[in-house]
Amino acid sequence: MLKFAVKEWAELISGPISMGEQDQRVFAHADLPAVNDKLSITLRLKIHKLSNWPIIFHKGTKFISIRTPILQLVSNESALHARFSGNWNSNVGIDVPDDGLLLNKWYHIAYTLSDPEKRLDIYVDGEWIGFYGISNVKVQKVVFNDGPLHIGRSENHLGINGEISNFRYFNWRLSPEEVIEDYFNESQKKPIVYGSKIALAHVSTGRYLSTKGIKYDLGRNVQHYMAICGCQEIDLKNDVWTIIGANGKSIKEGDPVSLNNIIGFKHQATGCYLNSHGTSYDRATPITKQQQVTMCSDRDNNNDWPALYSNAILLGDGSQEVSCYGDGSDKNNKWRIELIN
Repeated sequence: MLKFAVKEWAELISGPISMGEQDQRVFAHADLPAVNDKLSITLRLKIHKLSNWPIIFHKGTKFISIRTPILQLVSNESALHARFSGNWNSNVGIDVPDDGLLLNKWYHIAYTLSDPEKRLDIYVDGEWIGFYGISNVKVQKVVFNDGPLHIGRSENHLGINGEISNFRYFNWRLSPEEVIEDYFNESQKKPIVYGSKIALAHVSTGRYLSTKGIKYDLGRNVQHYMAICGCQEIDLKNDVWTIIGANGKSIKEGDPVSLNNIIGFKHQATGCYLNSHGTSYDRATPITKQQQVTMCSDRDNNNDWPALYSNAILLGDGSQEVSCYGDGSDKNNKWRIELIN
């Protein structure tokens, strides 16, 4: 008899709901999509307060020895601690994949695990931030279990202090493309369309794309505003942009913006377009000497965007340098879109 794997998933929490350290949601194994040798969990998470190894979710009857899957925060830090149980060790996985999450800010988290592929992966806001790979692939296996799924507190171990929404449980390992799709579908309350008012937050540093009204002097009668990354708190005057179509492209306001589309950004306060003028001007950013990013009133192909870049290098006024650099694959090319309207 032929057998077919059936992909199933369930949204266990739509939310958002507030979670204190003693709060939990418990789901019986029989009420979850049937898992054979793969699973994924995605959720939106906001942390309010740090504590001692708080649990985000844990499936199993014994906290120490049965923990496939489990996701915690590192003790008194906001870094993710993703683990599972194997047949050679009950506690294996990713220790500290990044610098951690900012408090009081929503993030999309994805945990994907597969025994056939011998790996655990973690994503934040659609970006792959860490993985664990099983080395002895013929002998070592992931051990799944039929215990309940705890969201928040598990047994006597405290849960997170924050909020959770869109908690989804899948019986297959999500591909990177599926993680991105889940992020874009569920991290926004509205779809992103042409004409949307948005803010762009640099994923690595959490600072918003902005301006302070400082100008690059590009020669006689050619002055552009400097684009920077400002603060980690949004400034509704200087950080708001409107999504527009690429120069010369016919679009209708309200049409959805598809992944990998070339688009433009119009600054709401000044009416200027986000611009990068190439090397013909023989101008570079002040510190890294990369291609300048400016704001200008002229509308042309220099306003069309594939690879906006920033890093943690600060200018003299404490703002963060922004440039046009790379092919879009570097972590410093990653930006999170936040809808304003």
